[in-house]
Amino acid sequence: MVELQRILFLTDFSPEATQALEYARELADKFGSRLFVLHVIVDATSKLYNMVSGDYHALDRNAQEKTREWLDKLHREQLDNSPNCETLIERGELFEHVLKIVREKHIDLVVMSAHTHPGFHLHLISNLPEKLVRKAPCHVFVVHTGTA
Repeated sequence: MVELQRILFLTDFSPEATQALEYARELADKFGSRLFVLHVIVDATSKLYNMVSGDYHALDRNAQEKTREWLDKLHREQLDNSPNCETLIERGELFEHVLKIVREKHIDLVVMSAHTHPGFHLHLISNLPEKLVRKAPCHVFVVHTGTA
Protein backbone atom coordinates (compact mmCIF):
# COMPACT_ATOMS: atom_id res chain seq x y z
CA MET A 1 0.00 0.00 0.00
CA VAL A 2 1.19 3.51 -0.83
CA GLU A 3 1.90 5.67 2.19
CA LEU A 4 2.22 9.41 1.87
CA GLN A 5 2.93 10.74 5.33
CA ARG A 6 4.43 14.07 4.29
CA ILE A 7 3.41 16.06 1.22
CA LEU A 8 5.18 19.22 0.07
CA PHE A 9 3.22 21.72 -2.00
CA LEU A 10 5.14 24.42 -3.88
CA THR A 11 3.36 27.71 -4.47
CA ASP A 12 4.08 30.89 -6.38
CA PHE A 13 0.58 32.18 -5.45
CA SER A 14 -0.64 32.00 -9.06
CA PRO A 15 -4.18 30.88 -9.94
CA GLU A 16 -2.62 27.71 -11.36
CA ALA A 17 -0.90 27.00 -8.05
CA THR A 18 -4.21 27.56 -6.27
CA GLN A 19 -5.78 24.91 -8.49
CA ALA A 20 -2.87 22.53 -7.86
CA LEU A 21 -3.31 23.07 -4.12
CA GLU A 22 -6.65 21.25 -4.39
CA TYR A 23 -4.78 18.10 -5.42
CA ALA A 24 -2.29 18.45 -2.57
CA ARG A 25 -5.09 19.01 -0.07
CA GLU A 26 -7.16 16.07 -1.34
CA LEU A 27 -4.16 13.76 -1.24
CA ALA A 28 -3.26 14.92 2.28
CA ASP A 29 -6.85 14.32 3.41
CA LYS A 30 -7.05 10.92 1.73
CA PHE A 31 -3.78 9.64 3.20
CA GLY A 32 -3.92 11.52 6.50
CA SER A 33 -0.68 13.26 5.53
CA ARG A 34 1.02 16.28 6.98
CA LEU A 35 0.97 19.03 4.34
CA PHE A 36 3.86 21.46 3.99
CA VAL A 37 3.26 24.56 1.85
CA LEU A 38 6.46 26.16 0.59
CA HIS A 39 7.22 29.41 -1.18
CA VAL A 40 10.81 30.17 -2.16
CA ILE A 41 11.71 33.83 -2.55
CA VAL A 42 14.14 33.65 -5.44
CA ASP A 43 14.25 37.36 -6.25
CA ALA A 44 12.99 39.90 -3.72
CA THR A 45 12.88 42.52 -6.50
CA SER A 46 10.29 40.52 -8.49
CA LYS A 47 7.04 42.30 -9.41
CA LEU A 48 5.28 39.46 -7.62
CA TYR A 49 5.96 41.15 -4.28
CA ASN A 50 4.65 44.62 -5.23
CA MET A 51 7.95 46.45 -5.07
CA VAL A 52 8.61 49.04 -2.41
CA SER A 53 11.22 51.76 -2.47
CA GLY A 54 14.42 51.36 -0.55
CA ASP A 55 17.55 49.29 -0.55
CA TYR A 56 17.74 45.55 -1.09
CA HIS A 57 17.12 44.85 2.60
CA ALA A 58 13.81 46.75 2.42
CA LEU A 59 12.85 44.78 -0.71
CA ASP A 60 13.80 41.50 0.96
CA ARG A 61 11.84 42.36 4.11
CA ASN A 62 8.84 43.33 1.95
CA ALA A 63 9.02 40.02 0.01
CA GLN A 64 9.14 38.05 3.27
CA GLU A 65 6.23 40.02 4.79
CA LYS A 66 4.09 39.61 1.65
CA THR A 67 4.90 35.91 1.50
CA ARG A 68 3.99 35.38 5.16
CA GLU A 69 0.73 37.32 4.65
CA TRP A 70 -0.19 35.27 1.57
CA LEU A 71 0.73 31.94 3.18
CA ASP A 72 -1.31 32.79 6.27
CA LYS A 73 -4.28 33.70 4.07
CA LEU A 74 -3.91 30.49 2.04
CA HIS A 75 -3.74 28.42 5.25
CA ARG A 76 -6.76 30.17 6.71
CA GLU A 77 -9.00 30.32 3.62
CA GLN A 78 -8.03 27.32 1.51
CA LEU A 79 -6.83 24.87 4.14
CA ASP A 80 -9.32 25.80 6.87
CA ASN A 81 -6.49 26.50 9.35
CA SER A 82 -5.66 22.81 9.34
CA PRO A 83 -3.43 21.88 12.28
CA ASN A 84 -1.88 19.25 10.01
CA CYS A 85 -0.40 21.92 7.73
CA GLU A 86 2.82 23.90 8.05
CA THR A 87 3.77 26.89 5.90
CA LEU A 88 7.41 27.49 5.02
CA ILE A 89 9.40 30.34 3.49
CA GLU A 90 12.85 29.91 2.02
CA ARG A 91 15.07 32.45 0.30
CA GLY A 92 17.51 31.65 -2.48
CA GLU A 93 17.84 29.29 -5.41
CA LEU A 94 14.57 27.47 -6.04
CA PHE A 95 15.74 23.93 -6.79
CA GLU A 96 18.30 23.85 -3.96
CA HIS A 97 15.78 25.02 -1.36
CA VAL A 98 13.06 22.64 -2.52
CA LEU A 99 15.51 19.73 -2.20
CA LYS A 100 16.64 21.03 1.20
CA ILE A 101 13.05 20.96 2.49
CA VAL A 102 12.39 17.56 0.89
CA ARG A 103 15.34 16.12 2.80
CA GLU A 104 14.81 17.99 6.10
CA LYS A 105 11.10 17.17 6.33
CA HIS A 106 11.40 13.63 4.87
CA ILE A 107 8.87 14.44 2.14
CA ASP A 108 7.17 11.53 0.36
CA LEU A 109 5.53 13.53 -2.44
CA VAL A 110 6.02 16.98 -4.00
CA VAL A 111 2.95 18.55 -5.62
CA MET A 112 3.33 21.55 -7.91
CA SER A 113 1.67 23.31 -10.81
CA ALA A 114 3.09 22.97 -14.30
CA HIS A 115 2.54 26.72 -14.79
CA THR A 116 3.93 29.77 -13.06
CA HIS A 117 2.90 33.25 -11.96
CA PRO A 118 3.32 35.86 -14.74
CA GLY A 119 5.45 38.01 -12.42
CA PHE A 120 7.74 35.11 -11.55
CA HIS A 121 10.93 34.46 -13.48
CA LEU A 122 9.82 31.67 -15.82
CA HIS A 123 13.36 30.53 -16.53
CA LEU A 124 13.81 29.79 -12.82
CA ILE A 125 10.87 27.39 -12.61
CA SER A 126 10.36 26.07 -16.16
CA ASN A 127 12.72 23.13 -15.71
CA LEU A 128 11.98 22.61 -12.01
CA PRO A 129 9.56 19.68 -12.49
CA GLU A 130 12.06 17.85 -14.68
CA LYS A 131 14.93 18.49 -12.27
CA LEU A 132 12.87 17.32 -9.30
CA VAL A 133 11.78 14.16 -11.07
CA ARG A 134 15.43 13.34 -11.75
CA LYS A 135 17.01 14.41 -8.46
CA ALA A 136 14.42 14.38 -5.65
CA PRO A 137 14.39 11.32 -3.37
CA CYS A 138 10.57 11.22 -3.57
CA HIS A 139 7.73 11.24 -6.08
CA VAL A 140 6.78 14.44 -7.89
CA PHE A 141 3.20 15.16 -8.97
CA VAL A 142 2.91 17.95 -11.57
CA VAL A 143 -0.60 19.34 -12.00
CA HIS A 144 -1.63 20.58 -15.43
CA THR A 145 -4.44 23.08 -15.06
CA GLY A 146 -5.43 23.41 -18.69
CA THR A 147 -3.80 26.80 -19.28
CA ALA A 148 -1.28 27.33 -22.03
